[in-house]
Amino acid sequence: MESWKKHYKHLEGKAMPPAATLNKALQLFAQEQHPVQKGHAIDLGCGNGIDTIAMLENGWQVLAIDKQQEALSQLNSSMPAELNNALTTQCTSFENLTELPQSALVNATFSLPFCKPDSFDLLWQIISNCLLPEGRFAGHFFGKEDSWATNTNMTFHTAEAVKKLFPNFTLEAFQEVNKQGKTVSGQEKHWHVFHVVAKRNPV
Repeated sequence: MESWKKHYKHLEGKAMPPAATLNKALQLFAQEQHPVQKGHAIDLGCGNGIDTIAMLENGWQVLAIDKQQEALSQLNSSMPAELNNALTTQCTSFENLTELPQSALVNATFSLPFCKPDSFDLLWQIISNCLLPEGRFAGHFFGKEDSWATNTNMTFHTAEAVKKLFPNFTLEAFQEVNKQGKTVSGQEKHWHVFHVVAKRNPV
């Protein structure tokens, strides 16, 4: 797997769209007659900030978290001036997170699998606890057949295990993709990914 520095270099200057899971969550919020108070969102593993900017442009206050300072620097440098006041950044790893602020939206685009397995359960508890009633999670989990599944520093799930993460949620989108493809840099890779949008049940 390529280094994060190379990964961000490949993305630099490219016009990439926000994740489809995030777009789905934003659309669902927009369709609700009485949506949960749209205020605070979290972008976990924000990378170069494509999803972060999409949330900001939709009127959210966003906490963008990434363990790579380079990613946060790239995000800040590409931030439209009128959105600056709505953005907070935090440089930390998933393993070092101890809490998250109460939020109506948590986005995790292809980032959670990079949490070490022995820290994942606590991370997921922190995520679940921060989501407000009728708030949404949008993100991805890697499956056991992914070509990176031999990496013991990453976390992989079965479809059943992913669904068990959401006992107090309604799954609004759940798609399993299991196919040969490429990484952003063009390297061949087998992708086994679960795409999820889930709404926390009301109290």
